[in-house]
Amino acid sequence: MLSGLLALPAGGLPKFIWLSAVFSVFNTVQCMVAPLGMTRRIYSQQPHQVTPLTSHVFAAWTALSAILRYQCAFNMNNEVLYDITFWSYVIAGSHFVSEIVVYKTSKIPGPVISTFCVAITSILWMIKDRDVYIH
Repeated sequence: MLSGLLALPAGGLPKFIWLSAVFSVFNTVQCMVAPLGMTRRIYSQQPHQVTPLTSHVFAAWTALSAILRYQCAFNMNNEVLYDITFWSYVIAGSHFVSEIVVYKTSKIPGPVISTFCVAITSILWMIKDRDVYIH
């Protein structure tokens, strides 16, 4: 897995997206193996709403995100893949903002902050560096 890191395109963004993919894989496994663990911590304001089923659905979404991010990290010049990956971060960020602000299932400070920071950092960095990778 680490040898693949050397094959990434130049720049920090592909490495950041690759690392995000790796963490997404760990999150997917966690949601499948211990579905009520970390997921209930993320949605700490309404933990009773977290069930094994909701955690497994979250795992499926996160697995898809991991695949997109991994492929994008190695194919930064693929405009469609770049855009889909970008929008996956927008969806993830929007989800966590809505859970904090609208549905009040999460709170800051809390475990949700790291996921939110990754989404926001990715969105801003992908906007900033789009012209570097997409010609």
